Amino acid sequence: MSATSDPAQTAYLAQRPGVNAHWRRRFALALLCVAAGLGLSHFLSGSLRADGALAPPERFVLVFAYLGCIALLALLADPGPLARRARVRTLLDDAWMALLMPGAGALATLDATKGDLTGYLLVCLPVAIFHSTAPARAVALQLFAFGCAAPGIVLYGGLDNGATALWLSVVGACTAVFAYIAVAIETGRHNAFITAYELELRSAALTEANARLESNNRKLELRTAELARLNADLEESSAALETANKRLEELAGTDPLTGVANRRQLFEAIAREFGRARRYGSELALAVIDLDDFGPINKRHGVIAGDEVLAEFAAALRAQTRAVDLVARYGGEEFVVLMPGCAAGAAAQLLERVRASIAGVPLGSRRIALTFSAGVAELAADDTDPVNVVHRADAALRRAKAGGKNRVERS
Repeated sequence: MSATSDPAQTAYLAQRPGVNAHWRRRFALALLCVAAGLGLSHFLSGSLRADGALAPPERFVLVFAYLGCIALLALLADPGPLARRARVRTLLDDAWMALLMPGAGALATLDATKGDLTGYLLVCLPVAIFHSTAPARAVALQLFAFGCAAPGIVLYGGLDNGATALWLSVVGACTAVFAYIAVAIETGRHNAFITAYELELRSAALTEANARLESNNRKLELRTAELARLNADLEESSAALETANKRLEELAGTDPLTGVANRRQLFEAIAREFGRARRYGSELALAVIDLDDFGPINKRHGVIAGDEVLAEFAAALRAQTRAVDLVARYGGEEFVVLMPGCAAGAAAQLLERVRASIAGVPLGSRRIALTFSAGVAELAADDTDPVNVVHRADAALRRAKAGGKNRVERS
């Protein structure tokens, strides 16, 4: 069931016993009529005296006599002060329904040789349809009926093993269907009541508001104007919120110092482009870049100067890569360029041009010149994890560092 407010749920539970009592009386009256008619017909025919109470036809009479007694109990019994609380009344309703289930099980046993489930259905299906209780209890009632039927079918059904198994399967399937019907109807009944209850509350509130508005035309005009103003403010606030949310999404994936993508956005893009490359058979290259000898810059010129260099380097790198490429700060002075639709050779040429254009160019307010080393790798046919490309590019970067720095190496 869907989550509901406490007042609506309380109202639903409060009205449930009344609904159950309404249908219980009608169901009990129908059962009582069937039991009385069946018993009277057998008594007048003399079969009860001739065959005895335990003859096969008379067993049905006994079962319906039991059901008739339960029905009579439902019609005459009054829980009184004991059941003032809705929860207690619901439990008593469930208990009354549970008393019917042994009768249903007995009917399934007696009808086993005929393969007739009419009696079982006559008891269990109305309970599933008309009795309102928690879904778990509705299922438990149906399972109790099956639990009452199964031992009788096995011990007294008069069937061989194969037929017994088949009949138990049929009764079990019917039980499952009845349980499903009970849960589905109770869920629909609950949701319909909650919807109607909330609509009634809203309708009452709307009626009261309309009455107040109609009593004073001036108030109506003032409130209409106020509503228009609030709507305008709401639209403005919604637009601002949408803009702020977009900005937050951008910030969540952006490195605050350099303005390029951060690790989170990088790995999301790597996973996305990896899937696209696998799906369409396209190429994908990745470069890991590390600024050469950046540590001494921070020590010599200070962290602020180092941050300026990182920001200007990131801007220069982004300006010289393609529009489809993603530039991201990998951490510290390391950057990554993700290049969809590009092979390792073309990616290495692009990085070489960038390296040549940036090498020795003064950056930041301290006009600090630097170089970088890069490792380039491309997606291989046997790659199952996109991180493998990152590892190969990082290994190529280490070779570039070991080879003298200020160079681009391919994996």
